[in-house]
Amino acid sequence: MRYVDITGWIESGMWSYSSAYPGARITECSHPPELPEAYKVYCQRFEIGGQSGTYIETKAHVDPTATPVSECPIEDFVMSAVILRVPGKGAGDAISREDLEATGVAIGPDEAVILATGWDAHWQEPELFVSASPTIGREAALWLFSHGIRCLAADFPRFDCVASPCFPWPEFWASVPYLLAPVCNIYSGDFVRGRLFAFPLKIRGAMGTPVRAVLEVGD
Repeated sequence: MRYVDITGWIESGMWSYSSAYPGARITECSHPPELPEAYKVYCQRFEIGGQSGTYIETKAHVDPTATPVSECPIEDFVMSAVILRVPGKGAGDAISREDLEATGVAIGPDEAVILATGWDAHWQEPELFVSASPTIGREAALWLFSHGIRCLAADFPRFDCVASPCFPWPEFWASVPYLLAPVCNIYSGDFVRGRLFAFPLKIRGAMGTPVRAVLEVGD
């Protein structure tokens, strides 16, 4: 077995979904006044949001009465995963049901589905990564939900087109417990199945948190 880190870097100045959300700001803390100057210690302050970097969330993102991701059973975040690689998707392109069916990958109930397009190559381009993201078409999304999946993940940040929304969010949150995005380092791989580990941070009441997402795959 081998392990593939599918988590994107969190760093100062990175992309964010909105000017109202922090991407990330990492600064050095000042020296603790209780300690002598000669007693050198170092600590960083992390200013991040629930959707900074690669994150996992529940319906609490749209419904404050839903269960926070940090209060879900820990075993929920270890799951079988399948990878659907969809080539040829560029800025603003929508993934269709036909694209997904053409992969020929079987999807089982209670699995995580990871859509891979290679868009994570733009992670370091804050002005492009979110605004020009590929999306998931309505029929493609409904087809995925019909398999009874536990988690939907992708290597691009936006599932819906902001200018012309069509993603079936009510149906998504009614049938899929978890959303994981955006992930990295999958498109060029040769694996189609694996075991996904994606544990949320233990932050009380969090609708979503960054994760260190890892795939265990066979040789």
